Amino acid sequence: MTDYLSALRNYLLSQQEVTDLSRAIYVFAIPQGELVLPDPDTGLPRGQHKVAVILASGGPLGKFRNTITEARTDIVCFGETDFEAVRFENAVANAMKSLARQTVPDGSGGAVLLHGATVAPGAIQARDPITFWPCARRQYIVRADERQIGGTYATV
Repeated sequence: MTDYLSALRNYLLSQQEVTDLSRAIYVFAIPQGELVLPDPDTGLPRGQHKVAVILASGGPLGKFRNTITEARTDIVCFGETDFEAVRFENAVANAMKSLARQTVPDGSGGAVLLHGATVAPGAIQARDPITFWPCARRQYIVRADERQIGGTYATV
């Protein structure tokens, strides 16, 4: 199976509207070095943190002679304020709406054919329970080809 999450990250990093706001996009988790806990006096986030995290919330729906994975995927966008988190999330959602049959490098030297994404209507606003960073989360159904592209085979 291809590494569609890393390919999705690379796709978002190729979108100007997204990278104008942030180049910090991670798969599964924010690296420990990027994680800044809230100020102990105010409880508010310290510094500027526009970060997106791509999570697999579903997975392949089965192979039944179909080479296309349709996976539920969440993208969580963090910002310095609630407004900035939503602004960043809107840029990511617009980029995902524009995704249409592109071959994108994955994380292991191969490539993934991303067919498109179905975008859920509306994001959920929240606060991260550990960092207290404002965030906006939206779910997508991402369609990606499971076949090998470019001579290598990636795994999730």
